[in-house]
Amino acid sequence: MIGGVAWAAWVAWQVPHLQHAVWALALLLLAALVLVPLALELTNDEDDRGGIAVLVALTRLGQLPAAALLVWACGKVPGTTAALLSLPWVAMCGLVATMGWRRARTGGWRRPFHRLCGDAGQIFLGIGGAWMFADRAGARPLNFEPAIVTLTAVHFHFAGLLLPLLAGRIVRALPESRMATRAAVGALLGVPAVALGITATQLGWGMALERAAGCGLALAGMAVGLLHVRLATELRTASMVTRALLLGAGVALFLGMALAVAYALRGSVAALAWLDWPTMRAVHGSLNALGFGLCGVWAWGRMKA
Repeated sequence: MIGGVAWAAWVAWQVPHLQHAVWALALLLLAALVLVPLALELTNDEDDRGGIAVLVALTRLGQLPAAALLVWACGKVPGTTAALLSLPWVAMCGLVATMGWRRARTGGWRRPFHRLCGDAGQIFLGIGGAWMFADRAGARPLNFEPAIVTLTAVHFHFAGLLLPLLAGRIVRALPESRMATRAAVGALLGVPAVALGITATQLGWGMALERAAGCGLALAGMAVGLLHVRLATELRTASMVTRALLLGAGVALFLGMALAVAYALRGSVAALAWLDWPTMRAVHGSLNALGFGLCGVWAWGRMKA
């Protein structure tokens, strides 16, 4: 609740409209202030012991202060001060990634698949933290445009953490569904594949890998969205609010990922040339963050409670 109020105030103060470049930072702050703490509650494992339990306690203590400093960092011009203020969030993402790695390593392949999905999402968040630091430091790895650096950080906070995590929850809720398992595998493989595809394009190796990876991840996300809609219609034991949140998450994810397919094909289909970064940031980013992300973690948190 504190994070949500802080985020709304920051948006009212800093964001003139959704197509403005600062909206990407707003999406990043939504993850840090609201969605990451809610998502981490879904990853809690009753078998956590020893060092993993310590990491869980540290993330709970450190999340809000680190996110608050990140708010300050995002109000600064990229450079030394902004980078230093973002370091606590980098450390937070590193703790979460370490927690996911240790859980996966401890359980191995005997660990339930839905838990492994959550572990992978936590590991991906560590990559998101590194790119967020690059953004606040004003760095341009591989000569990427500053907007791409910011959006890569956003990608690993949302598609990286939330998509595998919630795909895993769908696998657990619909264990008989082959579509659920395949969609979760697609999400796990698609998140790093998209990053590699964009890197390949930047290095001048053509757009084939970026297009294939973008379409693959989008199709997996669309399947996860449809399965959320299915669960919302079949889950009679849940409240109307929970079912509405599941439905909203599923519809938003499906639409956002359908737009991602269109964007991946923009170079081949002249009718899609109008899709650019500002449009994707405003529409695709908002659907995934406010629709799928917020509604999704809220719904699954209500069911866990």
